[in-house]
Amino acid sequence: MPTTIVFASEKGGVGKTTSAVNLAVALVIGGYKVLLIDMDPQGSIRFSFGVKTPAEKGTLQLLTEISTPLSDLISTPNSSGLDAIYSNIDTLNDQRDLDRSGMDPFSLKRRLTNEAQHYDFVVLDAPASTGALAVAALTAGDLSILPLQCESLAIKSLKRFLVAFKELQGEVNPSLRIAGILLTMYDRSLEVHRRICREVYDALYDTVFDTIIPKSKEITEASAVGQSVITYGINSIGATAYIRLAKEILDRFNLRPRGA
Repeated sequence: MPTTIVFASEKGGVGKTTSAVNLAVALVIGGYKVLLIDMDPQGSIRFSFGVKTPAEKGTLQLLTEISTPLSDLISTPNSSGLDAIYSNIDTLNDQRDLDRSGMDPFSLKRRLTNEAQHYDFVVLDAPASTGALAVAALTAGDLSILPLQCESLAIKSLKRFLVAFKELQGEVNPSLRIAGILLTMYDRSLEVHRRICREVYDALYDTVFDTIIPKSKEITEASAVGQSVITYGINSIGATAYIRLAKEILDRFNLRPRGA
């Protein structure tokens, strides 16, 4: 059975999709079989791989057409070595179709249990909300990573999200664990970033990853040209950080195969 990792946040613009993409690629480089699923109607994952054409089949069918095999929904981004299901909830009508379907929050979990057994990891990019799509992603998850930008508004949003997370954990997925809070876009030259970083570690030290994702021009450039930062510049500080994050998750939760 794969380990399902959900990137979740109530606030957008915190590096959630970028982190989901780069963790998935880092795991692939480590020799693991990974499925990356875009649960966000914004559909940013396909743009992260330079795919400009809309997906004919994707997340919409994943959630509403149970008879369509998972294998029919999968794309293989160039030079990534991983499988991906892109979001194709592109219009208001698509969203209404999803709402009218009365989406069962457990349906995604069942599909992954039945059809994704040959993967080592499934990485889900949940929308920046606590709506139905985010709930479906978290219901399917084993571990959740909470990206946090080093700014006050992001911390306030995190506090609200943690309350909703505990409610969801109690009601639908008691086995879901917080893998860690991931500090992103960190600029050590800014005193405010250093202060917020200290405050987060002091308050939530056992929940915060040791790995910090720096503000990096290579991450920005890679996103602009439709690549992961790892394939764009594997020796860059951004790529090194995501590879370190993958290793930290593998070690923290004892996810390496025996003998590895």
